[in-house]
Amino acid sequence: MEATRGTSYFEDFRVGMEFHHRRSRTVSQEENAHWSLVTMNTAQAHWNNEAMRTYLEGRFDRPIVNAAVVLGISVGLTSEDISENIFADVGLDAIRLTTPVFGGDTLSAKSVILETSDDPTIRHSARVRYRISVSNQAGAAVGTLDRIVLIKRRSEWQERDAAFVSNHWPRADVPPGEPLR
Repeated sequence: MEATRGTSYFEDFRVGMEFHHRRSRTVSQEENAHWSLVTMNTAQAHWNNEAMRTYLEGRFDRPIVNAAVVLGISVGLTSEDISENIFADVGLDAIRLTTPVFGGDTLSAKSVILETSDDPTIRHSARVRYRISVSNQAGAAVGTLDRIVLIKRRSEWQERDAAFVSNHWPRADVPPGEPLR
């Protein structure tokens, strides 16, 4: 058993690699309203159906999904393929949202590795910069963003990751209460 796949350490990424992420995610209006209000975003465009009739000159017939929700889902869609072995998030950059998202829309993502580089201050991990392109169920481009992450180096982490799994995760072949060996 592994904590993460063995193919997502820094050494596995090359500039130009493309990922068509298998998972997609349908956004509900309820979670949009919830996260908008929890994060103190009081713009009625995210949660008030009646206000949308006149808000923004009636341009939209229903609430628009909060950009922070769209960005969070977009990044999450890439995690299984790219950032399973993340050490730290460094930043998001070049964010462009081009098509509104509504409750009931399903988002999909693809990514391309733009840059890989050593981090001068951290030996055990290195930088990966990748562009995320997000589309909706109709194939319309919703937006793009660049994400910069520190990904663990296999040479520094593989043994530690394996030790963590063997010491902390139950195995099917060891009865409950028995020590792991």
